[in-house]
Amino acid sequence: MFKIKFDPKKQKQKPIISPEDLLPKTVENTRGELMKFEPQKIVESLIKETDLNKDHAIKVTTNVLRRLGGLGLEFIAAPHLRELVCAELTSQGLHEYRNKYTRLGVPIYDVSQMLKKQNGTTFSTLLTAQVIEQYVHLDRLSEDATYIIEQISEYAKDLKDNEKNLILNSMENALKMYNKKKKKHLV
Repeated sequence: MFKIKFDPKKQKQKPIISPEDLLPKTVENTRGELMKFEPQKIVESLIKETDLNKDHAIKVTTNVLRRLGGLGLEFIAAPHLRELVCAELTSQGLHEYRNKYTRLGVPIYDVSQMLKKQNGTTFSTLLTAQVIEQYVHLDRLSEDATYIIEQISEYAKDLKDNEKNLILNSMENALKMYNKKKKKHLV
């Protein structure tokens, strides 16, 4: 008759679920392209964009991957992924690196409200002013930020009064925020 040679101790068992099965399969980059989700790219971008050392970048990425695994997403947009990384940087007390890694922009609700109230030129000027204000606030007025303020203020002189005022007020607000933090020794 037939004899089957089967030794359960020698049988390799394939895991039912591997950690990779829990992660998104694709990520949509900021240009709208769908790419394969590659966790190593998070580590690389943290190192490149923030100068975070490799060990910290791996630790941050590992914790983000744990969170992602629990979300059950098949797909994630790059800005959403960046938000998760920023949240993890914050939870690890790495605020300086979070400020370097965050996106600058305006909430969708605010954009909707601006579109209802502004004409095209004023709208784009307002968005630009808000993004620059955030940059100055987060960059703590490095030489780059100071240079940008000077350049934008110079550019604003040639704009219509309402646009010029939007830009100059944003720069002034950024400087005020910075000076308040400086007095409180927060920068």
